[in-house]
Amino acid sequence: MKLENNKNIFCSVSAGYSSVMMAIMLPVWFPDHKIIYAMANTSKERNESLHFMNECNKHYNLNMTWIEAEFHEKKIGVTPKIVEYKNLKRKGEIFETGIRKFGIPNKENKWCNRDMKLEVLRKYADSIFGKDNYSVAVGLRIDEIDRVRKDYKTNNVFYPLMDYKIDSKERNRFWKNQPIQISIPAYKGNCDMCFAKSNRKLMTILKEEPNMGDWWDKMIKTYGEVPIKGKPSYNELMEQNNGLQTFYRGYRTIEDLVRMAKQPFTRATDEYIYESDLFDLEENCASGCQVF
Repeated sequence: MKLENNKNIFCSVSAGYSSVMMAIMLPVWFPDHKIIYAMANTSKERNESLHFMNECNKHYNLNMTWIEAEFHEKKIGVTPKIVEYKNLKRKGEIFETGIRKFGIPNKENKWCNRDMKLEVLRKYADSIFGKDNYSVAVGLRIDEIDRVRKDYKTNNVFYPLMDYKIDSKERNRFWKNQPIQISIPAYKGNCDMCFAKSNRKLMTILKEEPNMGDWWDKMIKTYGEVPIKGKPSYNELMEQNNGLQTFYRGYRTIEDLVRMAKQPFTRATDEYIYESDLFDLEENCASGCQVF
């Protein structure tokens, strides 16, 4: 819930249409507030997503800050590093550093969103406003109410798009008249082969862009059999899967997903929602990692 009598807003942007619409509209909805915009780059964002966000940042005068996570030795938490768009890491460098420290991320080991997004953005916001001295604007729409935090009434998170009754149709009408458009379908957006994406989305991406799985395959082959000191549950799960950790559901590898994609299946689109547990199960962060 938005803090009462507090005019500081921190807006984390994810390079999706809903998130950026919220960013553009915040000064209209809250004209007397101080608004800070930031986006966390994991080094595995799609280049198209980064380009779209940079163009929006310039066109709508968001004055957005680009943040990247810096990992340190144990007992020292991740810290935010301010970077420029032209210097963003784009080859998985940040992600790989985290994998060396925390292991392969998956649904049982979700450190990636926590450390590469949530923690660094929170620490950056604290450095600007002071701890607990700002409200966090999150870009969930009214038709995504099932994704709202259960404790939002007792913290400083609020949902402007919901407050203004913005659903996907209203969002699409908004973007129809804007001069900047995302150049990729939504199912390809953000982290390119995120394990939270549904199998259908992952298979569709591999079918259309076979090389997109190369980095993820390399990470599994390089680190998938490496135990992590101090993480017994991670190592136990590795042993249960014949000594291998992977990103994907059912301990699937990129090779498994490629084989699945060779079989007939209905490809993912932005127009349809499928209901197959085998192909369409995904985590909330699949359409842009949620923060706060």
